[in-house]
This record gives sequence, structure tokens and C-alpha cells, in this order.
Amino acid sequence: MTTIKREVGEQGKGFRLQRLRAIKLLFEKMNASQKAVIYAGTEYLDDVYVKVIDNEKVEVVAEGDKNYDSKTSFSFMSNEVKNSLISFLDCWFQYDSEGLMFCFYTNVKIGKEYNTQYLKGLGITLPEKPIIELLNKKEYGREHLLSTVKTVLLDEYQKQYTGKHNDGFLKPLEELSDELWISFLNKIDWKFEQEDEKELEQTLIEEIRKQSLYTVNLYGKESYVIAALLDEFEKRQNYKDHLGRLISDSQVRLKLLEVGNNQYKMTDPVYEQWEKLEPPTDKRNLDEKIEAVSITYSKRKLGMFARKIGAVKLELAKIDSMDKGAYQYRIYDACEERLMEILESYDGSEVEPRVVDGWIDDLVQFAEKHLAEMSKDFTYPFKNKDTLRNTILELFDSCYLSFDG
Repeated sequence: MTTIKREVGEQGKGFRLQRLRAIKLLFEKMNASQKAVIYAGTEYLDDVYVKVIDNEKVEVVAEGDKNYDSKTSFSFMSNEVKNSLISFLDCWFQYDSEGLMFCFYTNVKIGKEYNTQYLKGLGITLPEKPIIELLNKKEYGREHLLSTVKTVLLDEYQKQYTGKHNDGFLKPLEELSDELWISFLNKIDWKFEQEDEKELEQTLIEEIRKQSLYTVNLYGKESYVIAALLDEFEKRQNYKDHLGRLISDSQVRLKLLEVGNNQYKMTDPVYEQWEKLEPPTDKRNLDEKIEAVSITYSKRKLGMFARKIGAVKLELAKIDSMDKGAYQYRIYDACEERLMEILESYDGSEVEPRVVDGWIDDLVQFAEKHLAEMSKDFTYPFKNKDTLRNTILELFDSCYLSFDG
């Protein structure tokens, strides 16, 4: 059965919260059992996915995370709540098992429903208390509660599947007994007025300190552990295979050891600066830029440069976008700085080919020293000088750098 694709992808609102929650659940489950095998990921089944295998017992949690500063409360009729519940229903019908649980997590309060024209049109009489409050207390016998939940969710399900290739699980949903509705609702953990991103990061520090692998070597480095795991989730986010996105308890332990032993270096955050660079206006390729200052430059060498540029593009295409962006930006930044100094003494006249070669060698040497210095704190995908040199050539070819201003 094909259901609605609900993944929001890299630009989804609250994506950082999802990762922090996944990390928190990983630590909580690890603290609860030293023997359990645990996997966690984001954007699979719902915002956060956790699977715990402890002996023969299997537990799966699908969690919807809603972090809002613009709203003070959610009621049962809020779109955010209804969307999560429809997602939960689809997941329940597809993967129903005894160990499957759902969670609705948000930093806002529970709100009260009001008699709107929409509800009147459905012939609904609201319970006296907020629906989510009653559901959280599992007071399913309250007057009008179950009938309201069923009517609203059935109507919402029909709306969400209108115009789709199929009706999802509409037919079995229409035939669902009150007993099964209660079975489904019992699987939902309602978490309102929970921690936002900043508060959650502070809580994670305490969770890290509870770990069996926590030693004095990790004291004061808890934020590095969080950063390492956030990086790992982000790098895996674009994997097509959902299983490839998951992080296991063994990988968490590895990060704890790496940070404790000073083996972990963060991904350089300047990759964001690379993504924000304005597109260059100089559309000339490397050949044109070199010939603009040295008309007698070897055609054969230019052909060799073209092959090297093609090769480095393949190298860069195979690495993570964050690593690639940070690497390119640091090289670009260093070269731009050094070019300004080199070209201060250049009067715009034609130069001999050996002068151009000297400029390129100078840029490589300067960028190499710059990367070596930054590598004390951050990690970069390539260490060899050939890739560095070829990346500089590619930056000229892709219009970011030039010899003549």
C-alpha cells in the first residue's frame, strides 16, 4: 500500500530539533539497557524513528516533533496535530506490531477546541475539556470524546488522500471498531510543554554524563559529542536507503571514545558561507583567464589543466556536501586573499608563462598553510597537494578566481 510521502527533507522546519531528539532517545535507551541494540534516525516513518532490540523484545518509536515560537498552544483541531495523527494512522496500518509506539512532542501547551462552523458541519459536540488532555489521561469513556476523534480524523484522512493515486487505508479506517481506535490511541505518548532546542542541548549534556563510557576525558567536551552526532545525522540525511540514515548505539559509543581521546574534529561550519556565495559574474574559463595575461602560455599545458579539473570535479562530487563546501570555501578564501597581494604589483601587461606558474605555485603554498592551520580544529576531506592544486585550478575555471581583477 502506497501512503502519502511526508518527509520534509533538509529544509524542513525544526530539523535540528529532530536530530537532537533522536540523540536524546538514543542516550535514554542506552542508559536503560546496556545489552540492547538501538538504532535512531530522522525522517523515517515520522520526524524521529527509534528501534530497540533487547533480547527478543522489539520496540519501535515514531515521533512527530513540533517546535514553535509563534504559537502558544495546539488543540486537537490544529493542523499540526491532525497531520501527525494521520501519519500515525498510516504507520499503524502499515507496520502494526505490539512494540510500535508513537509520540507527539512539542514545546507549546495543550489548547482547547472551540465550536467552529467546520465542527458544526460535521455534527460534532465537543467534550467539556480539551481533547488532547483527555486522550493523554486515556479517559476514553468521556462523553463525545471518541466520537469526535473518529469523525475528525476520518474527515481529515479523506481530505489528505483526495486527488491521490489511492485512498490509503480509508476503507479499513472507516470499519475500525471503538476497541481498535482505543488500541491505536493508547500507543500515543503526548508530550506537551517540552524542551526547545536550546534546553534540549543542555539536557543532552546530562544524558552524556550518565553514559558508562563517560570519563574525566569527556568532561567539558560534551558539546563536541553532540556536534559529532549532529554531523553524523546531517551527513546521512541524503542517503536514499532509509537504513543508511540510522545511527546505532555502537556508533554513539565510538563518538564518545573519539571525543574523549581528542580524535574528533568538527566539520568546518563555513560550508554555509560557500553555499551563500553570489554567483560569479566573470564567465571566462581557466584557458581564457590565463591567456588574458600570458598569450604565449602552452596550449598543451592548458589541455593538461583541463584533464586535472575534470578529475577533481569527480573527486569533489563523491564527498559530502558540507565537507566539499568547507574545503572549497577555505581554499577560495585563502586564494582570494593571496591574489590581492600578488596582483598589487601587477600592472596589467602581458607576463611570461613562468610568471603564471609562479602565481599558481604561490597560491597552492598559501592555501596549503591556511588549511593546515584550520585543520587543528576542523576536518577536511583531502590532505594531498595535488587535489588542492587541482581545486584551485577548478576555482579559476568555474569563474570564482582570476588573474586580472
